[in-house]
Amino acid sequence: MEKSVTLRFYDVTRTSNNKPTMETVLTAIAAKTIPDREKRVGEEDILVRLEDFESAGDFLSGQFIRGQSGNMPGRMELDGTHDLPFTEPIGHGIAFRYRKADGLLGIQYDNRILSPSRVLQYLYAHNGQAEWHIEARLRADAIDRFNDLPIRKLEVAVAGIPNAADADDAAGSVWSSINRMKENYEADTVRITISRGHRGGHLLDGIKDFAHEAINRIATGEVRALKAVVETGDGVPNEEIDLMGELFDVKEDLSFPDRDFAQFYQLRKSLLASKIPAP
Repeated sequence: MEKSVTLRFYDVTRTSNNKPTMETVLTAIAAKTIPDREKRVGEEDILVRLEDFESAGDFLSGQFIRGQSGNMPGRMELDGTHDLPFTEPIGHGIAFRYRKADGLLGIQYDNRILSPSRVLQYLYAHNGQAEWHIEARLRADAIDRFNDLPIRKLEVAVAGIPNAADADDAAGSVWSSINRMKENYEADTVRITISRGHRGGHLLDGIKDFAHEAINRIATGEVRALKAVVETGDGVPNEEIDLMGELFDVKEDLSFPDRDFAQFYQLRKSLLASKIPAP
């Protein structure tokens, strides 16, 4: 069976030299019993635990498992569909590979399971000193393509609690305005659309500075959507691009065995190893 797997890559650095390394935190979690690795994170109270952790040379690998205990499916039987014959949570995993030499993290990207920000919350729940900066690494070919695009419309969705740094921005940037809207209306998400409307042409190149700032905020989970409509020429329908996917995602199709969760992890582990070789 074919399954498309999306990968993203992040540069991870400690917020200060006295903070623990990712290796330290992951190794400490892995040393615990499997039940003791479990933590609940986020407002949704998501159940997460580390499994299949391995340290080999300059690399750390494993997967983060999200436990599904609600909205459970049924089991189709000859006399109808019934409840599943067990009460344990269903496990959904995202694989990762971390290169210690330069702090490069490659991770299976699937927000339906766990976003990178939720993974960081999980690590922080185990160690309150686990604070890192993470910056999404652009695909090598992506930034030049983006800079050449004639953008007619840009849409950004900004989520999460107000950013304290934006609140202190005396220059009154777009980001400080978004911050005020979040506070004034107790909004979780603010969606901004900047467009040429029905007029021809494209937005000024300054819009790309705003887009680059949005790109820098994707890794923290603050920016949840980033889309652009690109001018394609007279008589040709304008093209809508999901910039988050276009700029960051590496997608591969994998053939994985049915009902073999362990083997499916090994396939994803090998895929990540092929993308993050030794430095």
